[in-house]
Amino acid sequence: MAEPDAGLPAATANQPTQPTRRHWTVALGGFFVMIGGSVPLSGLSFFHPYVIAELFPQRQSTYLWYYTLMLIGIVVSMMFIGRALLTRWGPKPLMYVGSVIAAAGLVLFSFAGSVLAFYAAGIVLGIGCGLSFQLVPIIWVNNWFARRKGTALGVVMGGTGLGGAMWSFLIPMISASAGWRTAYLVTAAVVLVVPPLATLLLIVDKPADVGLLPLGATGAEARAAAAEDPSRLPGLTYAEAVRSPWVWVVFAAILALGVVHGAAQILAVYLQGHTVYADPTIPLRRQPAEQTAFFSALMTTWTIGLIVFKPLLGWLNDKVGMLLAMLLTLGAQSLTFLWLPHMVYGSPVALTFVAMVFMAAGMSNGTVQPPLLVAGAVGPRDFGRIWSLLGTAYLLGMAFGAPLWGLVRDVTGSYVPGFYVAPVVLIGLTVVAVVAMRRAAAAQPPPPVPAEPAEPADGPVEKEQTS
Repeated sequence: MAEPDAGLPAATANQPTQPTRRHWTVALGGFFVMIGGSVPLSGLSFFHPYVIAELFPQRQSTYLWYYTLMLIGIVVSMMFIGRALLTRWGPKPLMYVGSVIAAAGLVLFSFAGSVLAFYAAGIVLGIGCGLSFQLVPIIWVNNWFARRKGTALGVVMGGTGLGGAMWSFLIPMISASAGWRTAYLVTAAVVLVVPPLATLLLIVDKPADVGLLPLGATGAEARAAAAEDPSRLPGLTYAEAVRSPWVWVVFAAILALGVVHGAAQILAVYLQGHTVYADPTIPLRRQPAEQTAFFSALMTTWTIGLIVFKPLLGWLNDKVGMLLAMLLTLGAQSLTFLWLPHMVYGSPVALTFVAMVFMAAGMSNGTVQPPLLVAGAVGPRDFGRIWSLLGTAYLLGMAFGAPLWGLVRDVTGSYVPGFYVAPVVLIGLTVVAVVAMRRAAAAQPPPPVPAEPAEPADGPVEKEQTS
């Protein structure tokens, strides 16, 4: 009778697969890929002052709808186009194609002169990002890491933090000297070159392609990886995930996180109007230089905080568990929300900077925790196709959240009611998300047991005895 772990390395049958340089090379490749992915998540907002001043000084809200259309483009491409092409092409071709489409969208931005042109460019950029940055790196992490997934994902998503810091300097500098249209072309060049090059040189889609196993894989995971047979992996199929109510509770909790984090779109405006400038009615270009420098320092602190907290949050997930990691970081962000109504001009400078660090700690959950929550709920069996659907939750929340925060201000005259509600939502969704993830995981069927080879018709063959 065949041994259950025949064909696997001896150490793998009884203990987790050990890390190799290749495992972490893939994570490093994902880091460089996500520098390109930081353009839609962080970079576009730095264009807004220059575009609005030149083209839409009286139509800001109409112009900014392009961002919502871009998010819708990401969601639609992930749910429908990406899911279909993933099984046919595989992750790396999707990254190449998506990067080209995203770069084309940024080129369209550089030539846009009307609201409709910006809308079209946003949709094209969204489709490209949905096929590449929002879908593929998560699949690479899931393929290569059965354990220490949080640390690996934190490394990959750290690219968005570094990219955001890079764009915060480059886009204003280029826009002020050569114009915002040139700055769009520079971002297009980066997106067209860096992610595909990192994918080509550093990424392999699956460990089995180079004779390896996922880091930490044991038992069924190791056997399935060695046989390249996803049907033998533990977890839910796409159809089972869609029918699971607990999976949809996880989806709703992630969507709620995106709604709260829509506050990122109004935070700079709030700080300029309440915290930074002694007289917010003075035009920005005529504000005192020291107050403008203070505002820039706050935004830089927030951006650098994201660089630090994304890898740190991934590591915390592996060390202390997801629930405690989320409570610590979202709890810190909750303290900032409670302090914001009192963070007025003249407030203690040290507390203001601490608030921005705490805000960064909470915002880091937006890119790190959704993939981990979904992976914990559905398992590795059909993760890629399931992520193409559930990975849209945070983006949908952001798309609805930004106008919802604006509605709070329009109805109440202030963002403050939203600041007081946000901590309750953050702590509540944390508990709900983790509990739902665990319930969904508990309901996963056991992986199929591989069939044993049939015995000969004349009975089992006894092993020859040796003396």
